[in-house]
Amino acid sequence: MADVSANDFDRLFDDAMAALRPLAGQPDPHADSAPGAEQGAADGGAEPTGPVRGVGEALDGYVRVTAKPGGELETVELNPRVLRSDSESIAEAFREAANAALADLQAKLTSALPALADQQQMLERLQEFQQQSVMQMRRYLQAITDVQDRLDRD
Repeated sequence: MADVSANDFDRLFDDAMAALRPLAGQPDPHADSAPGAEQGAADGGAEPTGPVRGVGEALDGYVRVTAKPGGELETVELNPRVLRSDSESIAEAFREAANAALADLQAKLTSALPALADQQQMLERLQEFQQQSVMQMRRYLQAITDVQDRLDRD
């Protein structure tokens, strides 16, 4: 196992955080400083840096649901015209829109993961760095203990 520098730790954890942020629905805090960060996928730029959300609609857009990671519904929007429908139609439209939002969210998360990193490789590297950091911490603690022992003897 090769020695790991502080820069290696920093880079690995930055990569891990970048891979995990979309899953947690957190924006990249460094995205504002990146050139072209405001460009979205629609204009051929980078992927949007905001939280990943899934959107589903039913009844010609009169019922709109937004889902966030974790399977929670974030918003439910009803056009007042939907109230002209019977309760069974509204319930069915809500179910349809919610399922579509969750499917959209799942598709977005699935498509984002391969582009972010190979999760198994990242996990193996994190475990390797964890083992190295534990060994380094033991060496540091032993060095501190040795110095304290010498000070106590003097």
